[in-house]
Amino acid sequence: MKRFSTLAGIALLAGLSAGTAAADVYLKDASEIVGTWQLETVSSSLKGPRIEENRTWEFRPDGVIVTSGYNRHLKMNDVHEWKYQIVDGKISADDPGRPGKTIDYAVQEKTADSMILRGGIEGFYFFKKR
Repeated sequence: MKRFSTLAGIALLAGLSAGTAAADVYLKDASEIVGTWQLETVSSSLKGPRIEENRTWEFRPDGVIVTSGYNRHLKMNDVHEWKYQIVDGKISADDPGRPGKTIDYAVQEKTADSMILRGGIEGFYFFKKR
């Protein structure tokens, strides 16, 4: 029995270290994301297969996100608007379908012209700056 727990512990530690990713980008405030971003693809994992998207996310300085474009879930063009704020370095946005609930997104990677968000329904969101 002792040998099993030692092997299980080693396997658990190996799995944890193999899954360790680089630290998230800590946002000081909304000015770091304000602007219009083209959502190009989404994926359930950082390196996994991606699903094409054609939506725009506009992060406004007044704490509002506006998403627009083709919604593949609804199979039509739409526009949604909801509030967001930066909390503990992450984006905390109202959940449009569930009043009083929020969806959190961590910035996985960010450059001047690209950004990857982790969280929400899809898992990973891959953006280009417009």
